Amino acid sequence: MNAEDIAELLMKLSPVKYACDWDNVGMHVGHKDNEINTILVTLDIDDAAIDRAIEINADMIVSHHPLIFHGIKQINDDNITGRRIMRLIENRINAYCMHTNYDCVGGMAHAAASRLSMSEDDVLEETCDGEGIGRTGRPEHSMTAAELCGLVKEKFGLSHVILYGDELKMIDRISICPGSGKEYTETALKQGAQVLITGDMSYHVAADAVAEGLCIIDAGHYGIEHIFIDEIMEYLKENTDNIEIAGMSYNNPQHFI
Repeated sequence: MNAEDIAELLMKLSPVKYACDWDNVGMHVGHKDNEINTILVTLDIDDAAIDRAIEINADMIVSHHPLIFHGIKQINDDNITGRRIMRLIENRINAYCMHTNYDCVGGMAHAAASRLSMSEDDVLEETCDGEGIGRTGRPEHSMTAAELCGLVKEKFGLSHVILYGDELKMIDRISICPGSGKEYTETALKQGAQVLITGDMSYHVAADAVAEGLCIIDAGHYGIEHIFIDEIMEYLKENTDNIEIAGMSYNNPQHFI
């Protein structure tokens, strides 16, 4: 299979039309006709991921977060994005990114809800054709906010989460938005949730949400979204032949001392 074949396979899972207007998804680097023998799946195309791709002789990197996100006028070694693009080109490594299209369909929201065994009654933010970012639904059984924190840590392999709100508050309806979801507190409340599970939460936004009756569980941006690696690895293994699929090891840039 070549790079275009892999891209088409990934677009079948998460069509580009579901990406938000501000996003940048698809093939960021490389010839479409490059033959692909080894793929590295990662959350971010950072220096560590490129080092790993070179080490294992990967022909392609599939990432969640875009390599090229903002406008770029020059590709040289004066900035970090330019240096990364140059290294990929020099080593003939294609880069394919699936961000908000994967959040909506295929997909991050479904996978995150499934890990918590919660129903998917509502889309938190619809983007296209009834699909969208985040989910709201019910857990298998009611539990306290503290118990839900423990479940989130267990299911996403985390050492800790941050809870805003009452530990003893009973939870029977959950909103979850992997990544950054601080703008969805009002939506979660309107959908009847008692808690929003997300990352990148602002202190003041969380404090206001708690005052409105919504607990917040901040599991970190990486904390939930790292499931992308396992999910895409499994999908590629099931839908390709004679291609080695490797995953980037846990590489959260955020550390708690």
